[in-house]
Parts: sequence; structure tokens; C-alpha cells
Amino acid sequence: MTTTLDFNPMVSPHREDPHLFYREARQGPPRLSPTLGVYMVTRYEDLRTVIDDPQTYSSKAALPLIFANPPEVTDVLRAGGVAETPMVVNEDEPEHLPIRRVFDAGFTGARVRAMLPTMRARADELIDGFTDGSAELVGGYAVPFVQTVISAIIGFPPEDTARIQAWTDDVNTLWNVLSPLEARVAAAHGLVDYTRYLQAVIDDRRANPREDLVSDLVHGANGHPGLADEYVHNIVRGAARVAGFDTTRDAITATLLVMLENDGVRERVLADPARTIPKLTEEALRRDAPHRGLFRITTRDTHLGGADLPAGTPLLLLFGSGNRDETVFPGPDAVDLDRPNVRDHLAFGRGLHVCPGAPMARAEIRVALETLIRRLPELRLADGYEPTYIASYFFRGLERLDVRW
Repeated sequence: MTTTLDFNPMVSPHREDPHLFYREARQGPPRLSPTLGVYMVTRYEDLRTVIDDPQTYSSKAALPLIFANPPEVTDVLRAGGVAETPMVVNEDEPEHLPIRRVFDAGFTGARVRAMLPTMRARADELIDGFTDGSAELVGGYAVPFVQTVISAIIGFPPEDTARIQAWTDDVNTLWNVLSPLEARVAAAHGLVDYTRYLQAVIDDRRANPREDLVSDLVHGANGHPGLADEYVHNIVRGAARVAGFDTTRDAITATLLVMLENDGVRERVLADPARTIPKLTEEALRRDAPHRGLFRITTRDTHLGGADLPAGTPLLLLFGSGNRDETVFPGPDAVDLDRPNVRDHLAFGRGLHVCPGAPMARAEIRVALETLIRRLPELRLADGYEPTYIASYFFRGLERLDVRW
């Protein structure tokens, strides 16, 4: 068994279909990807072992730090006043818990229920704008739908959506070690502007708190005090805006694609949406987890799945592979709406760092699908449509989803 097995989700063939690679990778122990410079964890039980043992597998490297970029990038950040602070997803205990408790306040059941009218109104508004019996549901539906929801949760005004999205793309670029240097330098300038904008929002909420995430972070929640401004910046621009947008956008379109590619599934959804959409959502999350996974680093010498890993070994947890592990999910490539263990999937992670926005994301998926099938029961894939996927280090998402009715 070789000790290396390369993976690059930015290019063919892994960009189009990483599952062929995942299937091969699961046949052996964690192995090094020379392109990514990390050991890839692909089997479900190995992933569970890592997630459930934060003492051995630290989250300090869960996401790349923007200040790990080359000097040409970090010089721009420092000159622009961007603070160098860790993100909540990169924190271990005991530092993690008080930050996470404040963050969780933004995604309570009450907050989810309060957002439902906004979700339904935005979905209807977008469908009202469809013409000629056809639409493209990534840019024309999922993107603006999720942008509206996440902006309302965070506390961003709707009129700032376009520039906030551009800055969010800059954050993704700075995390991506495979991005060209010139793109990262340009993104650093964007992040300087984003930092100034966010600071103005933070200052306003300190003086004028509202029912939004920024206010929760600034003033505190769940019995914990408010966070330092630097942490608010990192949570808003990363864990909230990036994770809350990209993953939910891709989960909506992945769920729609499963429904539209499978006539039997589509008929079940149309016949009983209230019962079937939650099942479809979980099976789609399992089959195509919208987030590839996070990083860990070993704190001591350890043995994982047949591999000896010295202290300091970087790992990439590939949740999308674990979710199709045939030893846990029989017939993993099939669509099975009645899969008994479907909610054991790892699309939202688990343990200390399980996604706090999972209930909100599930609600967004449900409302997006319910509204579409109610308004457009004849929805079909466009003739000749073939799915293609974005070039992304972290996310698994459709470039387009062309439909007709």
C-alpha cells in the first residue's frame, strides 16, 4: 500500500466526481496528498475516531489561518488593520465553549421559527420573477434566497448584499492554499475593506442592539459575556457568512437535483411533501455533503486506521467520503429515502464543532423545496442538462441547475 494518494478538488477528475477517488481512498489507511500537504481521512469510523477525540486531534488547524498566507498577502492585511485572531472552529477546549455558547444564540429554535416568514416571502418573490417556463436555480434561486436569510440573521442590510458577497468570496480565496498568489493579494485588499465595514456594524450594535447575531456576539448570550471585536469579525465573516451561505446554497441545489433526477423520488415529494422533504434532505446531505471537511492536527504520536501518525501531522477530514462508506451506508451511491441510519451522516460534522446552523439550514432547504413544488409542480430538468461542479477547495456545489416546467 502506497503512503501517498493525491487529491485536488480544484481540477479534473476530482472536481467533477470526487466519489471515485473517495472509494479508492477508503480501501487503505489515511494517506498523504502531496498537492494538499495533508493526510486524508476518508473512512467513516476513522472520521468518528478523530472527531470524538479532540485531545489527540486538535482543531487548531480546522481552517487555514489567513495569516498563514505568504508575506505579500499578510503585509496587506496588517497594514489594513485586519486582526490576527483564531476562529471559533479552530478553538479547542476550554477556550471553545464560551465562544460557541454565544455564537449558538444566533441559531436557536426561536430564531429559526422567526425566520420562516422571511424565507417563504423571499422564495415566492424569486419564483414570481421566473419567466418563459424555465429558470437556472443556482444563481436565480438558491443564491439570492440564502443571501437574504443569512443577511437577516447576521444583521446586514439587504442593499449591501452584493459587496458582502464579494468580500465573502475574498475570505474563501484567502483560505484556499491552491489559489494563485495574485488572487490572494487582491482578496487581502478586499478583506481590509470588509474589516472596516464590519467594525462599523459592530460599533452600531454596541450602541443600538437588535435581534441579530452581531448584537448577540457583542453583548453576550446564554449567560456568557460579549466577545472581543476581533472574534466577532472572525465569526461573522467565516463561521456565519461563509459557512451559512455556501453550504446551504449547495445543499438546496443538491437536494433539488436528487429529486429531479429520480422520478420516483419526485412523485413521493409531490404526493406528501411534509413527510418526504425531510427524508430527501438528509439523504441528499449524505450523498453530497456540501462541505468537504475540516482539518485537524495530531497533538501526539498516534495510530489511525492502519497509519502511524507522528505528533504534528495535519489531517483533512473528508466527510463526503465517510458519508458514502459502504460499511456504514449499504448501497451508498443509491438514493434511498427510507435509509434507517441516514441521520448518522457527517454533513454537519459532530461533537464539539457540530454546525450550529444545522437547524436553520434544514429549515431553508425545506422552505426552498416546499415553495418550488407548490408553485411549480411540473418542475423538470432542462433538456440536455448535465451537472457540473464549482472549482472549490472546501465546497461541493453545482455551477448551474437548469430547469423547465
